[in-house]
Amino acid sequence: MARFIHCHPSRTDYDYHIFTDLDFWDARKILKDLALVKRNFGKDPSGDDYPTQVVGNDLTRITKAKIEARLGKAIVSPPRHIIVDSILKEGYFEFDPLAYYPSRWTKEQMYRFTYLRLPLDSAILNSPYRTVRVSWNGGKIRVERVQRDKKYDPAITTKEQALRRQRVPGCF
Repeated sequence: MARFIHCHPSRTDYDYHIFTDLDFWDARKILKDLALVKRNFGKDPSGDDYPTQVVGNDLTRITKAKIEARLGKAIVSPPRHIIVDSILKEGYFEFDPLAYYPSRWTKEQMYRFTYLRLPLDSAILNSPYRTVRVSWNGGKIRVERVQRDKKYDPAITTKEQALRRQRVPGCF
């Protein structure tokens, strides 16, 4: 249930331009075949509230409807760049899952969805000496960086593992 707002036509060079509160990587995966997905670094609307832009020229009404339908079905969670920024500055990130996830979900589903969305291949969150712990703190989910007991040095045994390590996004 992602929210989106249309950009005013006088402020854009595209025929179709919307801002959405869906994370950039999620929007890119959902809309990969329909339109161009870009990051929003702007202040109006804020890139923290609406981190993604969806733009396109000469899109048909059917394509626009598909974009809006896919965004309407998408489940929003805190943007990755906000999680990482908070962890780097404060050491943890805490949020109310009911503000993002459907209320019908169990605690396990909320926990799993949060954990699987974290960019754990990034050295900022997951290094040989530090890792990330996701836990419940009252009614909130807390993501924090913790020290490992001993150095973690994974053995790469397959070509797929080696390629996955090369394709780590440099930003969130």
